[in-house]
Amino acid sequence: MRPPGDASDRVAGDLLVDVGSPEEYRGVVLRFLRDALERVEGPLKARVEELAAGPAGQVHGAALAGLIQLSAASPELGGMHQHRPYSPENLQWLADRAAEGRTVSAAACVVGQGGLRVEVLCHLWAWRDDADDRWAVLRITTPVSAELVDAVVGTIRGAAAETDPVFGSVGHGGEVTCTELEHALGLRDLGDTYDDARRILRGYDWITVVPRQLAAEHGGAARYAGSGLYDAVELPSGALWLRATEEFADYRGSAVWAVFQAVAPMLPTGLPVGREWPGAPRPVSPVVLEDAGKHGATRAFDC
Repeated sequence: MRPPGDASDRVAGDLLVDVGSPEEYRGVVLRFLRDALERVEGPLKARVEELAAGPAGQVHGAALAGLIQLSAASPELGGMHQHRPYSPENLQWLADRAAEGRTVSAAACVVGQGGLRVEVLCHLWAWRDDADDRWAVLRITTPVSAELVDAVVGTIRGAAAETDPVFGSVGHGGEVTCTELEHALGLRDLGDTYDDARRILRGYDWITVVPRQLAAEHGGAARYAGSGLYDAVELPSGALWLRATEEFADYRGSAVWAVFQAVAPMLPTGLPVGREWPGAPRPVSPVVLEDAGKHGATRAFDC
């Protein structure tokens, strides 16, 4: 089971984590969901007020409201989801379902008459693969606006600081189990790269979270002084937080090249190939179409 695709104008934050014990994973999911939802409650209220002053308000009137819905996948393949409204107690319930191995999600929406979804402001997932329960992906997506991008950045940074992340990123994002670089190298499943992901960086983006093992091996935050990156910080977890530019909109051209040059020695070797899109393309995280092996990389994924 995979989460639905995101609209083209959305920013995505992803964090790959080792699951650990069910109780440890439960705590990670609970903190991730709680932090993210606290960050989007204000923007959700403001968006309701904004829409109420326009055509949506004329259609839905006083019925226009903000709603946060929690969902847990059924344990049966293809089964129905269980849904509950947002509350501290129900957030605990959702974390319990995650500890059972289920995929869990939350959506912050503007709804109108009859509960009709007018707009989805934020989607959250804690996604686990049925075939390999050692890892999970935590994901948050929102529309691209200054306040919501800040919410994504704060959520992913907080989770990366408190866990021992395997990889993380903020940008337009790839698929939930495949970074844009992995896709460009012909690697279509996280099962192909997970075992090597603490010794080879899975990709890069506007913000990249480097696992502590790679960060230490390659000189830590001090290594990136003068690299042209906006920020390079070691998090309390030991992971490295690399931010290309201050603003997400500025992550293009020379900024992408600066990130590639900075992380190239940690990347997998191989020549990436640009993605071909059937129909209208959507914004994706850019990939430099050069072999990182020519820029200091020495390792390839064992797959």
